Amino acid sequence: MLGDFISAILAKFVALAQWFGELGKAVFTALWDLLRDAVCWPFEQIMDIVVTAVSALDLSGLSNYTGTWHTLPAELLNVLALIGVAEASAIIITAIGIRLILQLIPFTRLGS
Repeated sequence: MLGDFISAILAKFVALAQWFGELGKAVFTALWDLLRDAVCWPFEQIMDIVVTAVSALDLSGLSNYTGTWHTLPAELLNVLALIGVAEASAIIITAIGIRLILQLIPFTRLGS
């Protein structure tokens, strides 16, 4: 009789410890989600601003020059392709874009 009482008390303590373990796990998971959201939310807001700024740009003037490559002679286009003008211009434009983006890092000067 006394053994059954002690084992019932111990079972309650074990159940209580398991409940506290599950509670701690749930709290840790909730805090982890909160921390992850606290990091992701500002990044998402900045990307929303960037998307809005890029969509506000008027790039219709660039489409006027797309037909100018077709007016060049085929031989000249072949020579330009062989010497790598397209790849070189893509590398230069990418480098300029990266430089502009890197200058937006705080504590660096714009215009340098």
